[in-house]
Amino acid sequence: MQKLNELWNKFKDVLVDTFSGGKKTGSSGSVVSADEVEKKQRELRDKERKRVEEEYRREHPDQIEQEKMTSFENKTNRLKKHLNIAIITVFGLIVIVFLVLFFV
Repeated sequence: MQKLNELWNKFKDVLVDTFSGGKKTGSSGSVVSADEVEKKQRELRDKERKRVEEEYRREHPDQIEQEKMTSFENKTNRLKKHLNIAIITVFGLIVIVFLVLFFV
């Protein structure tokens, strides 16, 4: 019976250490605020997301490179459109200025 109690106490200590972030508290029934729980869950989600992203990066390096190239091409095309619009606008404004100066 003594051995069983020792094992149970060790088990409780492991649970307390695991769920309290390594901090031992005097009572096993301590209350944890919702903010602390959300923070811990957010940290766990971030760790899992980073692990999965790293695993994906290791398994699919060619696909990631392809995605970067398509993203680069999309950004380049968008910049080309904006540059064309800016050039046409400047040219149009120059024409308007010359017309105003010529007829006034």
